[in-house]
Amino acid sequence: MPFLSGETPDNWREFAISEYDYSVTPVAEKLGVEPRDCRLFMVADKKWKMMHAEGGFRPMLFDLENDPNELDDLCKDGRAPDEVLELMYARLGRWGRRMSQRLTKSEDELKNMRGRSQRRGVLLGLYDGSEIEDELMERYIGKANAKYTPEDT
Repeated sequence: MPFLSGETPDNWREFAISEYDYSVTPVAEKLGVEPRDCRLFMVADKKWKMMHAEGGFRPMLFDLENDPNELDDLCKDGRAPDEVLELMYARLGRWGRRMSQRLTKSEDELKNMRGRSQRRGVLLGLYDGSEIEDELMERYIGKANAKYTPEDT
């Protein structure tokens, strides 16, 4: 809403991120990149734009103030300032660790859901099933096998 009245919010972001999956494009085949590695990430602020590509490719860095058309890749010949690359990768890492999956649930809602997830879905972190109630194991291996343990083999 502040933008509508010509103002900038106090907590406005310092940078923007873009992610692109090119796994179904002819470029992926031409480069010989597996689908899991066909991802590009862009981090940009008012001064710099960095592109990171999965799959072992080097990053690209552009000085947007002096090269607004992005024709001079500073990483191509090693002219990219290390501190700028470190900053951009730190931003990409911070973005990657954000709590994006939780945007629709409050902290209180998440706390109230604790423990209920064991009633459905995948059970993670179990060694042999003895860590949880027998009734939960029944749902996954059936009543006849609920008392099964690895020692039974």
